[in-house]
Amino acid sequence: MTPAGRRAAAALRVLFLALVAVFVLLPLAVVVVSSFSVDETGGGWPSGFTLRWFQRALDHEPFRVGLLYSLEVAGVATVISLVFGTMAAYAIARYRFPGRELLRSVFVMPLSLPRVVAGFCLFVLYASLFPAAYGTVGGIAFAHCLLLMPFVVAVVGAALAGLDPALEEAARDLGSSAGRAFWHVTLPQIRWALLAAGIFAFITSFDEVDTSVFLMPADTTTLPVAMFLRLEQQQDPTVTAMSSILIAGSLLLAAAAAVAARRTGGSLGGVDATAGARTTGPEGSAEGESTP
Repeated sequence: MTPAGRRAAAALRVLFLALVAVFVLLPLAVVVVSSFSVDETGGGWPSGFTLRWFQRALDHEPFRVGLLYSLEVAGVATVISLVFGTMAAYAIARYRFPGRELLRSVFVMPLSLPRVVAGFCLFVLYASLFPAAYGTVGGIAFAHCLLLMPFVVAVVGAALAGLDPALEEAARDLGSSAGRAFWHVTLPQIRWALLAAGIFAFITSFDEVDTSVFLMPADTTTLPVAMFLRLEQQQDPTVTAMSSILIAGSLLLAAAAAVAARRTGGSLGGVDATAGARTTGPEGSAEGESTP
């Protein structure tokens, strides 16, 4: 390709990316602008700007209760999915066993299932077998874990695939147990992947509506469900004001996830393969110094 052709191709790529960015960001910009509008209903450019909708959104009781409820559910679901997702990703990356590829596919399958279908199925499950879990933080967090596990397994699994297992094996050769070698050698190397997976999982759980709406009573809702119910009753900029707050928070978390993902592909941070043997040596000594 000639230099002029390469410049034209580069210009087309830049133009395409710009159009995609506008297509993705323009709806968010409309929501943010309308949240400052003095008009009761949207439509066209605002005739003035005000902050009263933000005050009304923060004073709205269902929004405040839903925010706390969403934070509890997202926090519990994120922790559970990180623990079990990391265990599953480690088993898939480090061991060869019958059904390994099937297990990998099982963790991906929830992404292909419509969330409305998943929510209805879980509603039937709770109503028939576990009625006490209906509407509870644990019950909703468990449902969200089914949606979060694919993200955790994929992100953590990619980080584990790029690690040299010889470092962990060296720590075990020096007398460290398998758990201690993982804690001191492997875990520090995947810490940024865990952070990125945790942020993505938290945002996904916090923003979930389709599944959550089937699993909670009308008087106890997460914030996205409360906003959805508010839109059914009254369409004023109160919802868009709360949406703007969530957009700002999501952008901050997404920026943190991007930094974590960037650090995931960086250096190992000087992790020493003997770190796992510092507290438990080959002879069970306190210092963990190897003997010839």
